[in-house]
Amino acid sequence: MRRLAYTCAIIASGLFASTAAAQQEDSVPERPFVAGGIYDKPYLGRLFGRAAIGGYAEAHFRYGRVDGATDELRFVPKRFNLFTFAQVSDFIQLAAELEFEDGTEEILLEFAVIDFTIHRAITFRGGQLLVPLGRFNLSHDSPINEFTDRPIVAEDIIGVALSMPGFGLLGQLPIGRRSRITYEVYAINGYDEGVIGDSEDGTFIPNGKQNIENENKKLAGVGRVSFSPNLGWELGLSGYAGAYNSSEEDGLVVAEDQYITMAVLDFEALPLGIRLSGEGTLASVDIPQSLQATFASRQAGVYIDALWDFGRAWIKTMPRSYFTVGARWDYADFDRDRPGRDINQITLGANFRPTGDTVFKLNYVRGREHDEFNNAADLARILFSVATYF
Repeated sequence: MRRLAYTCAIIASGLFASTAAAQQEDSVPERPFVAGGIYDKPYLGRLFGRAAIGGYAEAHFRYGRVDGATDELRFVPKRFNLFTFAQVSDFIQLAAELEFEDGTEEILLEFAVIDFTIHRAITFRGGQLLVPLGRFNLSHDSPINEFTDRPIVAEDIIGVALSMPGFGLLGQLPIGRRSRITYEVYAINGYDEGVIGDSEDGTFIPNGKQNIENENKKLAGVGRVSFSPNLGWELGLSGYAGAYNSSEEDGLVVAEDQYITMAVLDFEALPLGIRLSGEGTLASVDIPQSLQATFASRQAGVYIDALWDFGRAWIKTMPRSYFTVGARWDYADFDRDRPGRDINQITLGANFRPTGDTVFKLNYVRGREHDEFNNAADLARILFSVATYF
């Protein structure tokens, strides 16, 4: 009888240990592929049926001075974006975003993708893709970013928000319980001749991103791989290569292919409760010999954010509220082979979030920029904005 009781006790303790281990494993939340990316939006927690609709809105007040003269003073209905998501089947998902910018001055299909998930490690994606050049382009929504303006390198060298038609693969490879590797690799239309043809002030890569027709009949390649040892820590490396010019006409070769190549290193870290993140970009553009005197062939830029959250639930009527203070350093050199055409600035910010989905941002910006003749101009801005998911 005593042996039977002893055996039952061993079995019971084993079952309890297994259950506790399972509960502990289940308590580890599923991490999104990209924090703040297309499948990490608040509206996805309110699914009703097979489809969901959400979005975000953003409004600015802007006051800026350059060399002591008022450069801008205005209110801006900056963005109104609509998301949609559909779980078509256990294996097929659809997600899209439509952006209305600057009071409908621009209306863009920012992304529209169909995902076929074969396994966590491999998903086929096709459609209008968010191009994985740096992490910021994959997670650039205003309500989750702590500064009113996007980083200079992201907007004026990469062209965020950067989306292009293409097909490719993505996936994540777990390493233990906390670490993982993620990857994205796509064939896309790439940039077009607007890189140099639509700019009178020199090379401007974002002017070539609206390449739906792909008139040069060539494809580009882009990819990103990242390693994350734990939540809040990540190191990513991205690359892009593709011809942007039309080198054939009626089947005849009329010019050599002119290529754009880009490399982006991005990171995020969480030392001592301080949120650090940033990106560094190197870009190279083949310039026809006749334009090399005025158009830049090499560009570079970097930004680093440092943020600290505090004051959670200080406002008793808003138990999910908190404050954030932070600083950003921006630097961009739009012609690495000549003096001039650069900008260097610091942004200081103080934010209030009534909830995680809504933010009020107050920024002060000081910087200096040089034109193509290396003439310096000092700038200062006060920015106030509000952004919210819905």
